[in-house]
Amino acid sequence: MVIKDIERDQVDFISRTINATPVAHIDQFTAEKLGHADLVEEVSQGGVKVIKVTGCPNQGKTVSILLRGSNQLVLDEAHRSLHDALCVVRALVKKRSLVPGGACVEMEVSYQL
Repeated sequence: MVIKDIERDQVDFISRTINATPVAHIDQFTAEKLGHADLVEEVSQGGVKVIKVTGCPNQGKTVSILLRGSNQLVLDEAHRSLHDALCVVRALVKKRSLVPGGACVEMEVSYQL
């Protein structure tokens, strides 16, 4: 399958997902650079066509999240909230400690003082 309309930032994501190596020219194209997926299909969801790739060798290492909203304002807010949540998860993976919010740290310091 050939997918023509792909964003530049999605090339690395898809390559990692299917174990492929991007090539810039057809002369560099070899069998070792090919990836693998059990099924690649174009599905329509809410009037928008989405390329769905399933059966990838790196299952669990990459995930796609599809955001939908009634208008652009709702979609932008959902994107911001998702970004914040992913930053929290990334921070917890990097440093395995969690401090509750809501001025809990300041209250504990004032209690100890």
